[in-house]
Amino acid sequence: MKCVNCGTQNADDARHCRRCGAVLPAASEVTPEFEDRSGDAGATQPLGGPAPEDTSGTRPLHDSGPRSGPLEILGNPETGTRPLSHTRMFFEALPERALLHDDQYAICAVLEESNMLNVYSAASRRAMVECKQCSFARNNFGDQYCLQCGASLANAEPMYPNFVIKETLAADAIAIERQLAEMGLHHGGALLPVETFSETLVGTRRVYVVLPEPSPFSGAHLPNPPEMTDVVNWGMQLADALAYLHKNNVAFGAANLEHMSLSGKAMHWFNFASARFQTPGTRNRKSYTDDMQSLAASLFVLLTGKVYSPEIEVTPPVLNDVFHQVFAGQLQTASQFADRLRDVITEIRRPTSYDLRVGRLSDVGQVRQINEDGLLTLEIGRVHRSISDPIGVYVVADGMGGHLAGDIASGMAIQAIAKHANETLLPPSLDTTSRLPDMEVWLRETVELANTIVHEQRRLAGTNMGTTLVMAIVVQGQAHIAHVGDSRAYLINEAGLKQLTVDHSLVQRLVDTKQLTPEEARNHPQKHVIYKNLGDRPSVVPDITRVELQPGDRLLLCSDGLWDYIGEDKLDQIVTQAASPQEACRQLIDAANANGGPDNITAVIVQMESLG
Repeated sequence: MKCVNCGTQNADDARHCRRCGAVLPAASEVTPEFEDRSGDAGATQPLGGPAPEDTSGTRPLHDSGPRSGPLEILGNPETGTRPLSHTRMFFEALPERALLHDDQYAICAVLEESNMLNVYSAASRRAMVECKQCSFARNNFGDQYCLQCGASLANAEPMYPNFVIKETLAADAIAIERQLAEMGLHHGGALLPVETFSETLVGTRRVYVVLPEPSPFSGAHLPNPPEMTDVVNWGMQLADALAYLHKNNVAFGAANLEHMSLSGKAMHWFNFASARFQTPGTRNRKSYTDDMQSLAASLFVLLTGKVYSPEIEVTPPVLNDVFHQVFAGQLQTASQFADRLRDVITEIRRPTSYDLRVGRLSDVGQVRQINEDGLLTLEIGRVHRSISDPIGVYVVADGMGGHLAGDIASGMAIQAIAKHANETLLPPSLDTTSRLPDMEVWLRETVELANTIVHEQRRLAGTNMGTTLVMAIVVQGQAHIAHVGDSRAYLINEAGLKQLTVDHSLVQRLVDTKQLTPEEARNHPQKHVIYKNLGDRPSVVPDITRVELQPGDRLLLCSDGLWDYIGEDKLDQIVTQAASPQEACRQLIDAANANGGPDNITAVIVQMESLG
């Protein structure tokens, strides 16, 4: 029966239009469209002319349209649609090719159907882009920067991802997932609900929640037995995701193999129907502990094929210790669990012997008359019992205040750091019976010492001298980084380029508070205004970070005269393709000068190479 309001074809016994909800006439009230005068006067048939125009806004999709790409629309609104059954259900599943949420999603198939809940597979009809930096996949194609982390989306390919959509008449049936969607949570280790909406169809209000489509491989049905390193990596990803959920007062409640989705080398949690929301500030952490122990039990099964028992040993021993700590309640948070698994990865991958190749170069640029930048590389290449374990101190300082101010400030900071390192850091590294100081504590003390010296000279000279600072200590396969101001540190490897520091600048604060986009910040007239540097105040607190270095990794320290005039893609390309770290420094400075070179330019590159 055809709806007189929107022209949609309905079942003969339907009382309301399945598309617009309009009341349909009873079958006995329908007037035949015309009589066939060549035969029986009582026989009727539809007109052979064109179908009435579909004004409902929903059009069927082309049969041959790929699920992974944009879905084509046919002109005939009745082609390819599935008629509803004559035995009409109160809550009937939508037909394939039906469009939802302002035509954003197209139904591909019905996965489950019941009187309470329908579940569909659906394809996005809007082109989207996945961020290479944080894996956020809900950026619109055409966006320049990631909505989640602000990373550049240049050269990203459009995609039309598949989703799972749950539909119900009773909103409480999907209340947990709807609440998660409304919270707007996102983490690379969890396939969290994307959004929720409602639509009125067949005269009833239907409620929906959209979920990312999981991989067909769950932790319980892997195609091949996993390697130990893969399992530890998966555990680290999943523990990080649990830490994110717990931080947002959500307990997963189903941290088992059936809720793990493997996609490539990444493992994700999926199906959040069992999640529980915790009251902020409460001390009842049992749900969080249960999540951690359930994850640990699942990882143990993947490794051994057996239920956890303290009598069953796994290798390496450090991993065995992690399992014991989780089940003994010695790890209080999922973040601690993730960090311990990260330590296991470091132990597995750490080369027994490595060397550091270093490149360093500073240039006055094309405009300035004096170079106010300074750099320091200080290394000890120690080999003991055929094992190479070098230690290095690397610094870039960008002076401020003009001639006889900025260059003096950066020089004094460099000199203070070199002297302090020679007295307190390098001697213990030569003595096998001595222990190295705590790197974070040492960095804070060193930066404070350099700040005190610069600040005192500023006070005595009556100038506005100061300097930014970024420094790294590389020891035992780790880089410990401290920074003040807008000189930066990057990690560059096969995964791409990653910025390790956050500028202490006005525009960065505006970006962090969503008052500026990264593109607006890049061209902002006050982009060089910084709120923290050495010498400005009697005391300064640097930002400290630590990163594990693997063979082939490159650490880049640079002043803003480099990063502000070379895009990240170009930085990555030059550093990875250069024949050596020193050649990479030369090419980076040449590129900055080719773009105008309005500022001093300084770069230090440290590359780790395995020797065994």
